[in-house]
Amino acid sequence: MKIKIQFLFFLLCGIILLYTCANPTQQHDAAGHTAPSSDTRIVALSGGITEVLYTLGHGNKIVGVDVTSTFPEEVKELPQLGHIRNLNAEAILALAPNLIVAEAKDSSNQILQQLANSGIELLFLESTNHPDKPILQAEVLAKKLGSEASLQTLKEQHLQDIQELQQIKEKNTYEPRVLFVYARGKGSMMVAGRNTSASSMIELAGGKNAILDFEGFKALSAEGLIEAQPDVLLLFKSGLQSLGGQEGLLQVPGLSQTPAGVNQRFIAMDGLYLLGFTPRVGKAAIDLAKQLQAFNYEDQLTQNKD
Repeated sequence: MKIKIQFLFFLLCGIILLYTCANPTQQHDAAGHTAPSSDTRIVALSGGITEVLYTLGHGNKIVGVDVTSTFPEEVKELPQLGHIRNLNAEAILALAPNLIVAEAKDSSNQILQQLANSGIELLFLESTNHPDKPILQAEVLAKKLGSEASLQTLKEQHLQDIQELQQIKEKNTYEPRVLFVYARGKGSMMVAGRNTSASSMIELAGGKNAILDFEGFKALSAEGLIEAQPDVLLLFKSGLQSLGGQEGLLQVPGLSQTPAGVNQRFIAMDGLYLLGFTPRVGKAAIDLAKQLQAFNYEDQLTQNKD
């Protein structure tokens, strides 16, 4: 009887061992959540997703990233795979990932579908321009990879940031018209309309988008700039540099006929930080709100009274 019990015990151990070996990328913790094995190898194809993974403590599992992944600093040491629209399947396969994480808006990407057919697991996460985006992404990743404690810390910090943002916005005496300009040199300048990450961030920070008569992005024209009459121009730091700094920006046709140009009210911020809606989205909105409030809008307030 004793020998029979020992036999059953070793048989059970053998079954568990075989199951574990057959499923190297999935294990479960005591709470039933999926937890990563040491063999988890992730390719992250969004700067925001990469940042969420690092925030949850899974940065050491990332083996490759896309061009938008620029934070934190150590991500720059990882293999760069280009933009989501120009992926190289062979380069990704060479990294031997068993999980590729991207945003839902890129779920129809043909290269990703090819990689899925090769047996690599694909995980698509929320791609909204809502301040809760990083939380929604983190909840899925925490359930998939573990790290419930880090998720809770992220949620608490996010709530604190949003509460601080609301307190700052309550001090608003004027809602400035803000125009986001995406620049890649003087010959390539676009402005953001409705349903864009730029429009969402401007509103989140207490401003209003200066252009609402179209969706997405359109080429900037002198006529359109004058018609929009923005109080403030918002750009990426890299975009401002591509124009030759503030001196080059002031030479943009039509700008001198706007309140933003006359008063030289310009704001330049890091691209991922400003519009990535990453775990730092609350802090980015706070920074933008403070900079918007720091300007003097006396001329606009006087015109409104008249």
